[in-house]
Amino acid sequence: MECQPVPFERSEHAEPMAPALAALLADADLGVRRGVVELAGSSPRWVRAFTGLVAALAPTRPADALALEHIGSTSVPGLPAKAILDVAIGQRPGSDPLSVHEWLMRAGHLYRGEGGEERPDRIYALELEPGLRLVNVHVLDHGGEQWRRYLTFRDHLRTHPAERDAYGELKRRLAIAHPEDRLAYVQAKGSFITARHADASEGHAGVPTG
Repeated sequence: MECQPVPFERSEHAEPMAPALAALLADADLGVRRGVVELAGSSPRWVRAFTGLVAALAPTRPADALALEHIGSTSVPGLPAKAILDVAIGQRPGSDPLSVHEWLMRAGHLYRGEGGEERPDRIYALELEPGLRLVNVHVLDHGGEQWRRYLTFRDHLRTHPAERDAYGELKRRLAIAHPEDRLAYVQAKGSFITARHADASEGHAGVPTG
């Protein structure tokens, strides 16, 4: 079972980030305006930003946050992506979501709400200025179906360069076709992702945002 709906309110204002974390993200080739579809070439700073983010969150990480994984297009070397880091946090299935929620809010995240049928995860975000998205955090059940989908698709692209390049070319075409319609861009990638995930695990892949 994936994360259940919770009575948290979406936020537009966040607690200040730790100075070291803010400096790390400011120098990580990250940042896309909300709703805009704009691709950047793959950057080695994205992996370093993920490692630094995990280290910054580690001292206060609650026991119910079982794992943090770099997902989405920025997690695949050589793949163009929207310059937004996607991080999956695997929450202990059945646990109270409050401890993870409060942990992320204290660290300077915005709460952006529940997912839907296509994406059951709760979404948090880091922004250095309003509307300029640097990080999307996806909170979902560790080991659940959507967790497996994210990791399966990421690992498939990491180990199949031809598939990575085909996906990159598709993303470029869709970014040109839908420069200001993020939802249309995401939905148009769905058939490619579903087909590759079916090949790898006989299932269906969730659609990463990058």
